[in-house]
Amino acid sequence: MSDSPLPFQIYALKYATRMAPAWECFLGAGADEPPRRMDYFVWVITNDSATVVLDTGFSEEVARQRGRDYLHNPIEGLRALGIDPNAVDRVVLSHMHYDHVGNTPKLPRAQFVLQAEEMAFYTGSAAHFDRFSRSIEVEDVLNLVRANYDGRLHIIEGEEELLPGVTLHLVGGHTAGSQIARVRTERGMVVLAADAAHYYEEIEKLRPFPTLHDLARMYQGYDTINRLADSPGHVIPGHDPLVVERYPSIEQDTPWIVRVA
Repeated sequence: MSDSPLPFQIYALKYATRMAPAWECFLGAGADEPPRRMDYFVWVITNDSATVVLDTGFSEEVARQRGRDYLHNPIEGLRALGIDPNAVDRVVLSHMHYDHVGNTPKLPRAQFVLQAEEMAFYTGSAAHFDRFSRSIEVEDVLNLVRANYDGRLHIIEGEEELLPGVTLHLVGGHTAGSQIARVRTERGMVVLAADAAHYYEEIEKLRPFPTLHDLARMYQGYDTINRLADSPGHVIPGHDPLVVERYPSIEQDTPWIVRVA
């Protein structure tokens, strides 16, 4: 009998979208470049023995405040995959921007996994500067502080094996403690880049996203992503609308859920 971990399936659940000027998508984009669509996802990593949710999206209220087109609450959307949000016990948070750490109270049993650098920065002395605070909802940060005091925040440093076949890796760049997930699947080692690479074009053409903490670490993060993935086709960016075009939806009634591995 093989001791190899069971391969995981990975699903992308699209829950919101918007059109953005190119300069909000790529650092140094030309004024004549057309707007780009930005899709918002949460991710499910699952096999017969475990389920992990990667990121938790934002609420309808935040969508309204920030002018995003909201399709549905992403945590309630988990039910379309047969996942009860009340039973989810593992949630990885790629970083603490508003579109990745909202809705955490809707996962009452979950333990949230976050990099130490990320938590330290957004509860630290520089977080109030507009360059950083504009990407944060303060209530989301407070919810994670509450989770910490409840014993439901697992703070890691650097690389960690979450489960056999799922490892987390600190890359920084976009934020102080951004992390990515490497997942063993039937088609090989897939990297969920989250916001370490918003678009395929970002990593394939080295076009950094303009919201960033450290440009050098962002570039180094691209190298890490490529090193950990079995091929460029095994990299899944965090916001690219091509994700729902390149991968099949699971059912005709749920075109907003696609299986990427």
